[in-house]
Amino acid sequence: MNLHTFVQSLEHRLPPATAMKGDRIGLQLQSGRSEISSVLVTMELTDAVAEEALERGADCIVAFHPLIFAPLTAITESERVGRICTTLIANRIALVIAHTNFDAFSKGTSTLLAERLRLKVEQPLVPDVLHHSFGMGIEASLDTPETIMDFVARIHSVTNAPVRRNTGKSALIRRVAIVGGSGASFIDDALAANVDAFITADLKYHDFHRTEGLLTLIDAGHYEMEQFVPLGLAALVEEIAGKEDEALTVMRSRMLPNPILYYPNTEEYRSAQERTLHH
Repeated sequence: MNLHTFVQSLEHRLPPATAMKGDRIGLQLQSGRSEISSVLVTMELTDAVAEEALERGADCIVAFHPLIFAPLTAITESERVGRICTTLIANRIALVIAHTNFDAFSKGTSTLLAERLRLKVEQPLVPDVLHHSFGMGIEASLDTPETIMDFVARIHSVTNAPVRRNTGKSALIRRVAIVGGSGASFIDDALAANVDAFITADLKYHDFHRTEGLLTLIDAGHYEMEQFVPLGLAALVEEIAGKEDEALTVMRSRMLPNPILYYPNTEEYRSAQERTLHH
């Protein structure tokens, strides 16, 4: 399949205009390649994922998190970004990024987590004014109201990691907002939506303080919330390949890119997260 045709098809489904301002999406490395036949989908590009692409014969990687974000002043093999760029270019492996435009997708990051939590997705938390059904985050509801502890236990069982929370306005959870990944900037949107809980990641101590008694704020972890992205992103790439009537092999990475070690029970959590990769 032509590489640029593939990128155009992906961006047709995930319009760049739906991404957050300043995000680095699209074709990041062409690596001297114009045609692709095998795509490896991953959440994060690590040295292990780059080696996996070589071993499995992938000539293109579709990643969720950008490899190149800040302007590069040098490409050297002494640091991660330069080293991975060197490996991919030397082996003619292209790199395409779908990040916050996948977050904003109706079947994107937050919806994938909501489905595993058995929630009913209602609408975007912050709708995109130009693209129907796109938007950052979601609002969702439970079939039956649950206590805070039961709901947090459900999140823990799905993400396979510790969960942080505060005490909100209600003893029961009926409606929730979700922003997969770093979503502290959407706290006010969750408050305005009048939901009982807001699930996101990378929250600060003072975020929990300022929402105490107003909203059950739940930090489910960054990787932990986004670990289902490769499943949804790979399904989208397979759909594109099918519509283009192209023989494009689509694989999901088997490497666990989560750098977090937990205490206690690191092995238990990471083993469970590895099983999610192979689902």
